[in-house]
Amino acid sequence: MSDLRWWLSIARPYLGYFALGILLSVVTVSANMALLAVSGWFLASMAAAGLAAADFNYFTPAALIRGLSIARTGGRYLERLVSHDATLRLLTGLRVWFYRQVEPLSPQQLQGLRSGDLLARVRSDIDTLDNVYLRLLTPAVVALICLGGAVLVLATYSVPVALVNLALLVLAGVALPALVERLGREPGRQGVAIAAELKASVVDAVEGLGELSVFGDLPRRRAEIHELSRRWLAAQARLAHLSGLSGAGVLLLTNLAVLVTAWLMVPLVQGPGLAAVDFAPVVLLVMGCFEAIAQLPGAWQALGQLRAATRRLRAFETLAPNVTDPAEPAPPPEDDTLCFAGVGARHTADGPWALTDLDLTIAPGEHVALVGPSGAGKSTVTQLLLRLMPAERGEIRWGGRPVEAYRSEDLRARLAVVPQKIYLFHATVRDNLLLGNPEADEAAMVEAARLACLHDEILALPEGYDTIVGEEGLKLSGGQIRRLGIARALLRDAPVVIMDEPGEGLDTATAARLRANLAGYLAGRSLLLISHHPGWARLAERVLLLERGRPIASGDHASLMRDCATYRRLASPGLTSPAPLAETACDSLPQAGGECR
Repeated sequence: MSDLRWWLSIARPYLGYFALGILLSVVTVSANMALLAVSGWFLASMAAAGLAAADFNYFTPAALIRGLSIARTGGRYLERLVSHDATLRLLTGLRVWFYRQVEPLSPQQLQGLRSGDLLARVRSDIDTLDNVYLRLLTPAVVALICLGGAVLVLATYSVPVALVNLALLVLAGVALPALVERLGREPGRQGVAIAAELKASVVDAVEGLGELSVFGDLPRRRAEIHELSRRWLAAQARLAHLSGLSGAGVLLLTNLAVLVTAWLMVPLVQGPGLAAVDFAPVVLLVMGCFEAIAQLPGAWQALGQLRAATRRLRAFETLAPNVTDPAEPAPPPEDDTLCFAGVGARHTADGPWALTDLDLTIAPGEHVALVGPSGAGKSTVTQLLLRLMPAERGEIRWGGRPVEAYRSEDLRARLAVVPQKIYLFHATVRDNLLLGNPEADEAAMVEAARLACLHDEILALPEGYDTIVGEEGLKLSGGQIRRLGIARALLRDAPVVIMDEPGEGLDTATAARLRANLAGYLAGRSLLLISHHPGWARLAERVLLLERGRPIASGDHASLMRDCATYRRLASPGLTSPAPLAETACDSLPQAGGECR
């Protein structure tokens, strides 16, 4: 029941649509049941009038039949239109809700979640929940209303007939669905879990196809996917068997109800109480009643899947964000001076320190490069500025105030970030670019692409800016994906720019042209450049060398190349292997610092 209340809380903005859809469904089902009964009465009355050679006014019932037919057809069309519109609105609301649960979480909180599993929750699990309204609530509410009215109509003909059919309807519409739900609970839960694991395994296999092939692990992964497919098909087969048995059960009870009704009605129409023509509408009305509940067992069978999908989605409710906004946030900063004072940070509470004693001040318009090997703590600095994780030690100030004083959204609005991994949606080049600034005009978009040395290559695509890039940019090269991410960041026109490995995947000539373009664009903007390789550090006025989370040297590119052996090894990785921290020749160099004001 708590899951249903949660679903209703998410669906609250769309309850009006749902109520209208249920009302139209009630009209449709009622018109269908009434059409069966009136048609039966009309045919029987016409036959009786013909046998007795009596006059009969067939205009009124004929008009009623036509009206009910129109109501059934029109009601069904409108019900489908409204119900599916409401369901699509709900799915949109669910995805927005899910995004709001995930967005404040740090990458470390999602670290144990495979990308395919997250995709399964966003798509498959949420799509499963459309059955709550279409297959569960609507049939149950419609059956309750329509069958209640039908039983009252039957009672006007015969109370025993009404009571017997009420008992059989309860058996077919309540007891049988409850049994099917109980039997289908476990295979439904297993089906959702296995489907999510299968999707995660397939996504992981596709993303890592090259590595799996090189290391010879592809056959094992293929066998794993095959076994998951077999288990998923087995769970679906069990559900299909239950669905078939439940359908057979409803059909058996329908036939039993018709036989019992006929058996009870025969002596009644032979006596003085009822006319012979009343036999047909009563029997046909009973058939209509069972047709109205035919979908209930199958609907309740899906309850196990719905519960499993709901719990997988709600699992994120228990994850508290590592970073929360203040109750009374300060206004967005007007001064973009960034200051790290003795900052220490870890990605997990008991893990190693990703940063230790970082002192760094970046004045507005200053260009600073963070250089170091993998695991040196460079990306951690970005996560701290994006407010994806808190600093456990020291203080980070932005515009003279601690970053904890601002809303995270206000700080991120002043940042343009080129992440190390550029994600592209299965959409056009234009759509992917405009993610940086949805309100940008054509001229601004083209200018950003020119600065990223991408405009001419976009025009060479089959449909230019309207070319579909494919899943994760499948139709583009790695260098084009990188530059599209850079153009997207430039389009934000933010005062602070963070670039993580901007030259990755680029040839020497393209990288040189890109650096020249960026030098003009970045004039007057703050730049934090992150790189494993010092080649791009020439864009920066100051370079900070990190190793194992600690700053070990600071200076410009030329001085570090002259005086720091560790920096020279990073610049020329083929010459010699990096030395341990204790053996570096940089300890005497000036450290990154600056007073926070």
